[in-house]
Amino acid sequence: MQQSVGKQDIMNWWLPAAAAVLCFVTGIVADEKILLVLPFAVLAVIAFTKNIRYLFFALLFAIPLSTEFSVTETLSTDLPDEPMMLLLAGALLLLFLLKPSLLPKEIMQSSLFLLLLLQLSWMLLTVFFSHEVWLSIKYCLAKSWYLLAFVIGGLLFLQTKDDLKLASKLLIFSLLIPVVFSLVRHSATGFTFESINSTLDPFFRNHVNYAALIVCLSPVLVMWYRFSGAKTRKWVVACMVIVLAALFFAYSRGAWLCLLAGVITWMAVKWRFLLSLIFAVLIIVAALMFWLIQNDNYIRFSPDFNTTTQHTDFEEHLEATYTLKDMSTMERFYRWIAGVKMLNEEKLHGFGPNSFTTYYKSYTVSAFKTWVSDNDEKSSVHNYFLLVSIEQGLPGLILLIALLIAMFAVTVRAYHTLNDPFERSLAMLCAVVLSMIVTLNLLSDLIETDKIGSIYFLLMGLLIRLQVKVKQQSRQVL
Repeated sequence: MQQSVGKQDIMNWWLPAAAAVLCFVTGIVADEKILLVLPFAVLAVIAFTKNIRYLFFALLFAIPLSTEFSVTETLSTDLPDEPMMLLLAGALLLLFLLKPSLLPKEIMQSSLFLLLLLQLSWMLLTVFFSHEVWLSIKYCLAKSWYLLAFVIGGLLFLQTKDDLKLASKLLIFSLLIPVVFSLVRHSATGFTFESINSTLDPFFRNHVNYAALIVCLSPVLVMWYRFSGAKTRKWVVACMVIVLAALFFAYSRGAWLCLLAGVITWMAVKWRFLLSLIFAVLIIVAALMFWLIQNDNYIRFSPDFNTTTQHTDFEEHLEATYTLKDMSTMERFYRWIAGVKMLNEEKLHGFGPNSFTTYYKSYTVSAFKTWVSDNDEKSSVHNYFLLVSIEQGLPGLILLIALLIAMFAVTVRAYHTLNDPFERSLAMLCAVVLSMIVTLNLLSDLIETDKIGSIYFLLMGLLIRLQVKVKQQSRQVL
């Protein structure tokens, strides 16, 4: 398990990989989703029979290329990455049963690892009090294979610099495929805001999910540039230009905000004020929430139903945002108010995982209703922190915030403690990407999606590894 993926291993895969790419491109051109999934399914079977490590790296490559697939009217999945996660999780579980000492004691005793287990334990406990037990059980099962595939898989298979470089290349090259296809399609419409969503099929549901993955992987290119030779850097710069162009034409306000959050985080880690900044933000948010709730002050921001619409011009869209006339913003307020009222009713254990969409409408305030409040697509509350509070109670929220603060604390300590420049840059990368994910999830629930959720849990595995490295280096100094 300790060996990295070598060049000879990759060379042995060039023929099946080329065939998979050809099949995949044919599926895009012919608009046949089965051809998008088939090569990954075949490669996964080959990989699993040869080496489980291959399955992990194949899964990373599949993440940006996966598509939503409706099995029935009430059941959907992401193909091919979710079945690959399940296969990898099952294989890892079997390995642990056969060899319980697969992970070193230092990892098992890591405070991040223990906090993650505590958070998972509380989530499982809330299932017993859930208003929708079966939905909660399904949610916990799905969460388990994310944790096994990415946290445990990352700890086992991302141990060397070569492993990390390969993982980054697979994610970036895979991302470039839908990015280039979207840019080409989008150019045919003049890069209009109205047409962006239609250029993303079959890879992304909408421009928000698309921009979120782009912005969260963009710091990888910066680190790539730093540790590349002169010949490679020109290709990295070309990738940066393509990615930034895609991010600009994705027209996602949240993703652009993430870039700012990433820059601020970089400065905060470098000058050691990140934790102070986090606590200041928590105090401000708590004070704002208290003021809004007192005497129903939130009613002051209720919109005019007839003027709160979805705009097709991006300038109008931005203007509607800061004048509180944008439909997506007001719909968030509509659900957030319902969510706070739900939390007030079940503060301790919440309504149970995966239960928000079933119950929230009876808690809504009609003054904030919009044209899309019917919510036919059954989307969630659009704030991950509020979602956890609603479904797992205040203890669930406290555990989530504690875990995130601990993750950020590890990035700061690793950056200022580790001697290896690569490891220090990795710590900074984790901090920046994590801040972007947190920023995104203040306005969404993207940790619950395959593309952003996978990156989040990969970061967790990397940070557990960095925490162990810091302890090992401290012992060596002593």
